[in-house]
Amino acid sequence: MAINAAKAVIKQGKTALFICDVQEKFAKAIYEFDKIVQNSTKLINALKLLNVPMLVSEQNPNSLGKTIPEFDISGAKGPFAKTQFSMCTPEISKELETICSGEKPDSIILIGIETHVCVENTAIDLRQSGYEVHTVADCCSSRTQEDRLLALERMRDIGCHITTSENVLFKVLRDANHEQFKNVLALIKTPTLYTGLVSISKV
Repeated sequence: MAINAAKAVIKQGKTALFICDVQEKFAKAIYEFDKIVQNSTKLINALKLLNVPMLVSEQNPNSLGKTIPEFDISGAKGPFAKTQFSMCTPEISKELETICSGEKPDSIILIGIETHVCVENTAIDLRQSGYEVHTVADCCSSRTQEDRLLALERMRDIGCHITTSENVLFKVLRDANHEQFKNVLALIKTPTLYTGLVSISKV
C-alpha cells in the first residue's frame, strides 16, 4: 500500500492548534493531569513563538470551569463554550475557515481532554472535513489510561497522526536555521514528562 508522506507534514502558516476543554474542574479527575498540563504549556508557548493560530473550547464552563490559568491563550480564538462532544461547532468551524491569514489550514494540531470523548469526536469531525489531524498523545488524557490509549488507537485507525509535543515542534520548525529555532529549543530543553504512553518491557 502506497504511503503519502506529504500528509504527515506540518507547515507553518497552514496549521492551527485546537485546545480542547482543559478546564479547572478536570484537574483532580484526569490521569496524569499535571504532566499533561506541563507538556501542553511547553507546546503552546512554542507554537505561539511560531505564530501558529489557536482555537480554544470549553465544555459547559458553567459547570466545569474555565480553561486552566497555566495556559497562555492570549491571542487565541475563544474560548468557545460548547455542550456537544466535538470542537467542530458552527462557531469554531466558521473561525477555522479564515484562521490562517484569511485561509483555512491544511493541518490541525489537537490537544486536550478527554481523549476518548471530546478529543476523539473532534478528530472524527475534522477528518470528515478533510483536515490532516496531528493528535499530540503526551498532551491528551482521560480519566483512565485504558480510555486514553484505546482512543488514540481509534484515532490512528481513522487516519490521524498520533504524535508527541516535541515531534510536532520540530516538524513546524523544519530547519535549524529557522529564526525561532533557538527560542523554541530553550523550551524543548525542559524534558517532556512521561505519561505512560509506552510500556517498557523488562528483559
